[in-house]
Formats: sequence, C-alpha cells, structure tokens
Amino acid sequence: MRFKVNIRKISPDPLHYDYQYGLASVLYKRLAIANETFANELHSHKGFKHYTFSNLSIEDRIPDRNGLNFHKSNFIISSPDAEFIKNFAKGIISSPDFYLGNKDRRIDFIVESVEMLPKISFTDCCTFRTLSPVYIKTQEKVGDKFTEEDLYPMNSKFYENLKDNLFDRYQEFSGQKIDSGFFEAKVTDFKKKRVTINNSYRRCSLMDITLKADPRLIEFAYDAGLGEKTAMGFGCMDIM
Repeated sequence: MRFKVNIRKISPDPLHYDYQYGLASVLYKRLAIANETFANELHSHKGFKHYTFSNLSIEDRIPDRNGLNFHKSNFIISSPDAEFIKNFAKGIISSPDFYLGNKDRRIDFIVESVEMLPKISFTDCCTFRTLSPVYIKTQEKVGDKFTEEDLYPMNSKFYENLKDNLFDRYQEFSGQKIDSGFFEAKVTDFKKKRVTINNSYRRCSLMDITLKADPRLIEFAYDAGLGEKTAMGFGCMDIM
C-alpha cells in the first residue's frame, strides 16, 4: 500500500540537500500524533521496520547553488502494513504543517493533499527504478575487530546481502518462509550517492534493477522498500 503526499514549501530559503533524516523524523512524529502507542511500539521494535519513503520529487525546481529551491513537491510513502498506512495518513492530515532543518535554517512546509495510489499485481519478473537510494552494507574483519563497509552494485557481496536482507524481512513480517533458491537481481544502471544520516555518511546507489523471484517477495520489496534502513528513506522504488 502506498500514497503520494503533495506538499508546498512556505519558506523562501532553499532546502539543504541532506533532508532525508529530517523527513524520517517528521513521519515518526505524525505516527505519534495519530497513535502514540503504535508509534512507540514501532520505535522500540528491535527487528525490521516495514516501510519506506521516497526522495522529494520536485515539480518546479528553482536554480539555487545553496540547496533545493522550489514551491511544490511530493513524496511517496509505502508499507505492506495497513495499520501503519492508516495511522500515518491520519496523523499527516490532522497536522499538515511541518518543517525540515533546524532553528538556524528552518524550512516550513504544508501538506496540500494526500493521494492513495492504485494497487499493482506483480509477476515473477519486474524492473524497478529507485525513488530513493538503496543502501547495503557488510561487515569486514580487520584484525580482531569488525568494521562496516557500504557496498555498491559492482561488488558481488551487494547482491548476496540484498537477497538475504529481503528474505529475512519478508519472513519477519509475514511469518512465512519462501524458498531462497529462486532469486535474481540485475542492476542495469546505477548512480553513486552519499547521504548523511544522523551525522554519519551512508554510501548508497540510485539504480534501475530487475528482480526475478516469487511475486510475493517482489510485492513486498515494492511495498516495504529494498535494502537496509528503509525507514530512513532508503530503497523506495517505482515499477518501470
């Protein structure tokens, strides 16, 4: 399930490029407005968070070297969890004004409308274009310690970890296990990105990707996002 949130920027100043973490905080606050118990349970949950959201899609970009300047924009929020979708929609409709940034550079917005998007029927082979970058990491042992390494699609470990992450998340959400023998991911084009999340950099990729798998798994990837840290706005995709 997913819907599009249409927003208008009220502040005249440009928005800083690193807005992803701030937008994730806004979404959580809107959940808490609608259902504080649900939001707290989601926040404290030690497993995966089964939702994602896209980057801002800017409708009328105004050239500005200091950031993103525009009047109107939209973003997609998506989840296989109907209760999440219901609570978020309720929260953002009841409190449509929000801001990104901080007190030194606060950029105000207002939600103008919310559109529920139609449900899609999936086959066992679909090609997607990412609406926010996919993030995959691995752990490497250096001496006696393990360090994290962010992966790009030119690394074969990227595909192995992408697969494992998707199967694990689906099983946690659905309680069902799908045979992992039938799965293939092929990236045909990608662009490296670096996103700041809570004062740390994440190396990630925008891409076109073809998935061959059980249709239930492909639908879950579309609804919940692909890769890690989807609740931070990674891995949102649209079908091509």
